Amino acid sequence: MARDDAKKRLSRILTLVPLAAKPGGADMLGLSEYLGCSIDEVVRDVQTLIMCGVPPYSPTDYVQAYVEDGRLHVNFPARFRRPVRLSAEEHAALQCALMQVGGLVRPEEAGVARDLVRKFAVSPQPKEAREKDYVHCVIQVRIPAKKHAVLQKAIEEQKEIRIEYHSLRSGTTSERRIRPYALLARSHRWYLIAYDKKHRKTIPFRGDRIRHASITDTDFQRPEEFDLAKYVEGRMYIDAEPTMRVNVRFSPEYARFIAERFPPEALRKRADGSIDLWLDTDSLHWATRWVLKHGPYATAQAPPDLKREIAGVCDEILAAYQSV
Repeated sequence: MARDDAKKRLSRILTLVPLAAKPGGADMLGLSEYLGCSIDEVVRDVQTLIMCGVPPYSPTDYVQAYVEDGRLHVNFPARFRRPVRLSAEEHAALQCALMQVGGLVRPEEAGVARDLVRKFAVSPQPKEAREKDYVHCVIQVRIPAKKHAVLQKAIEEQKEIRIEYHSLRSGTTSERRIRPYALLARSHRWYLIAYDKKHRKTIPFRGDRIRHASITDTDFQRPEEFDLAKYVEGRMYIDAEPTMRVNVRFSPEYARFIAERFPPEALRKRADGSIDLWLDTDSLHWATRWVLKHGPYATAQAPPDLKREIAGVCDEILAAYQSV
């Protein structure tokens, strides 16, 4: 495809997506008139659009589009709706590209590039904030100082808080009124354990999805029977003193998915495109379940006990299906 034709098609796709993604979709005839192209061209654009997806590229990880009663509807995978999260390498590459673009485009467009550079800039944290770790588990976990101070104060004073929380399942950010019980770290993330008044139960809120938190004037009494260790037992894994180092290798098609979720110091990229991940843990049972949930994309490399445990569980699964 010629460069000009490709630019036109990309422009049409980027225009039709927000229109068709709205509730009720978009009228196909109206789209073709608005975009200045034929309906056949709109169909070809949609065929290109549905090839876009995210790792591990299962059927539910692609953009979905369908026509019903002459209207085009577009649905996104759940991970498309969450805020963009870049790895350190991706962030640096994007910054460099934007800096170069600023000197190549027309003067009236250079301002856009400069604005993007500022938007992607990272403000350095104070030294004391970088060095202060809330708790050590698989990987050092750091909680933003201001957010930590608000949450810790609310826990100690037993005050209800109001938070803006992004749900990965629904892809929306909503306001919640909760009663904070405890902060904890699990793997390389931190969580706030709190009673959710809307759902009337105690649940873990992932810290990086808490957009804003403010303390209210409402007091609450934490239940005397609440025990953090008992609560997380069977639900969440808390690392105690690590007793083993787990090495898991992920296939090339899954490597980017893992690289986006773990810090660079825990990873090593391999020449064939696969990636190795190291985690410290004290639970062979947890490690077994964690590796198995990634299906054929993950292979345990060490320790030998973990490989034997996984093989045993696979044998049990196979036996269950052979008896059907």
